[in-house]
Order: sequence, then structure tokens, then C-alpha cells
Amino acid sequence: MINQSMQPNREPGRWTPTHRPPAGPLPELVSRSLAMRRICEQLQQVGPRVRLALIEGETGTGKHLLARHIQLRHASPGMLVAEEAASLFLPETGATGEPRPEPLRAAVRRAADGVLLIRNIDELTAEAQVQLLRYVRSFETALSEKQSPLNSPAQVICTSRKSLRSQVLAASFLPEIYYRLSAVSFSLPALRDRKEDIPALAQVFIDTASREQQRPFQGLGPGSLPVLLRHTWPGNVRELESVIRAACLSGEGQWLRPIDLVILPLEPAANKDSGPALPENYTLDGVIRRHILVVLKACDGNKARAAAKLGISRSTLYRMLESDIAMPMQAPELKQGEPLGAPSISHHD
Repeated sequence: MINQSMQPNREPGRWTPTHRPPAGPLPELVSRSLAMRRICEQLQQVGPRVRLALIEGETGTGKHLLARHIQLRHASPGMLVAEEAASLFLPETGATGEPRPEPLRAAVRRAADGVLLIRNIDELTAEAQVQLLRYVRSFETALSEKQSPLNSPAQVICTSRKSLRSQVLAASFLPEIYYRLSAVSFSLPALRDRKEDIPALAQVFIDTASREQQRPFQGLGPGSLPVLLRHTWPGNVRELESVIRAACLSGEGQWLRPIDLVILPLEPAANKDSGPALPENYTLDGVIRRHILVVLKACDGNKARAAAKLGISRSTLYRMLESDIAMPMQAPELKQGEPLGAPSISHHD
């Protein structure tokens, strides 16, 4: 018989478990895109049997959240303990030759009957990879012999920001670790490859921020969604959440406007020398201040007209000019024909 408490919400595009893990309410996996729907189907099929797994994906794609969903499907009652791989697998001895502390053993005890999440194993040195392989072997041996040692995790999940298969082909990662972990593996797509999920993700973050901040936001206003869809999101879902939270803090009314969505551009490292240097004050507050000064200058200092063009009230404009973010800054010269709309800026988490 199927446990009804473990059945997902069948609303199209969202996978929301009704059972909650011990750590508290679990955010949903938004799955309107084909790639995420496949991950949710895979999770539903293999989740209850997962004991050892690999999750690959760029920074900010949601590897920790997926690990919690894997724990949920397995219904392991303990905690999810997340540790950086490099902090668990240290050289056997220190500079003085004395044995190092055993952080792995401590993490294993904390994750008893729960999940040990070993993050970023792609960053391990060759010596540390050998230690990881030794631990994975011992964990698998205990499973095959149906042992239940005290203070042992029910599940071990490793994450990688890079493709381990590519690392193996480049001879920078032990093949045996990859073969053992890839039996059950999940590959989370970058947000730029699942833009169909952006509207639903944005709404989830708006709802969450509205509750936490006690603000009355209902969703994205006219023109806001295209702003989100144009961005490439190098920081992935985490960056989108940060942008929405910031917008809810500074926005007014019930709908987030394009001007509320401050997204700062960061050029790829390979192109750093190909474009103009960034202004020294390129913080979020600095960019907001700079844009306000541009509009004020174009309006000949008329604050009422500037507030109207910015889409904010005059009192909000005064407050922003008089706040701590109002650092002295020269307003840039407007080129002929340059629009007064919000600058094309992007933010990397």
C-alpha cells in the first residue's frame, strides 16, 4: 500500500511533498521545465531506495534542497548534516607529524540515521580523494552486509559543481569514486537552461519574502518578467532569490516593478579586459544612487519629475537621497538619445 503522506502535489509544474522532514518545512521543487520534471520523476522512482547518491550542478542550482527531498523520500529520521568535502578529508598528519582531528568521524556521528551531505567533492586533492573512496567503500560494505552500526548515516550524498565524468576523463578524479556514486546521480540544470521555471520560482520567492517581511506583495507587475527572462543568471536560483528578496525590501505597492529588480552585470572572467572598467562604487546601493542622480540631472533637479520617471513617490525619493546609501557621486553624462529607463544591470550571487 502506498503511504499517502508521501504523495506529491499533482499541481502541474510543482512537486510539493505533504510529509515534512524533521528539519522543518521543505520548499517545493518547481518543475515546469522538462529537465526539472525528469528530475522529479527520477526522485519519485528511486528516492525511497537511495542510500548513496551524487548531485551535480553549478553553484546556486539547488543541490542542498534536492538532497533534502532525497532524504524525505527515504524518510530517514535524522538530521541532514552538510559539510565541505575539503574540511572532512584532511591530510593524515599535520606539520608536526601528530594525527589530525577526525572531522569525518564527528560529522558521521551528527548525521546518525540521517543524511551526510559531502559538498564539492570535485575540489578534493588526490590524497583526499583516496580518503573519500575509503569511506564510500566502508559505507557500501556496511550496506551490503546489512549492518546498522551505531552513529551511522542512513544516506550519504555527495555534490559536485563540475561534471565528475569530465574530471575522470581529464585524469583529475578517481574513476572508482565516480563509478560508485554515479549509480544514482542527479544533474541539476543551470537556471539559464530552465527559464520556463523563472515565473513560478519568482512567485515562490515573492510569497516567501512577503510572509517574512510582512509586505503585501502579490507578484510581478507589468514588464517585470521580461527583465528576469533577459538575464543569464550566473548565480542561478540563488541569485534569483536574492534579487526578489531585495526587490520586496525596497518595492512599494502590491506588485514588483522593473525598477525594483536591480540586477548587476558581471562580465565573464575571460572578458574582463575587453570592456570598460567598472565604477569603483559598484555596490547595489551605489548603482541605485547613480541611477537616481542620472534621472535627477535629466530633470534639471526637479525631484517631483524625477520621482515620477523613477516610478516612486516623492517621499521615497527624499528618503533614498537622505539615507546612508546617498554617498556623494558624480552623475554620469547622458549621451544624446540615451533613455532614462532602468540601466541594464545584473547581479551575481
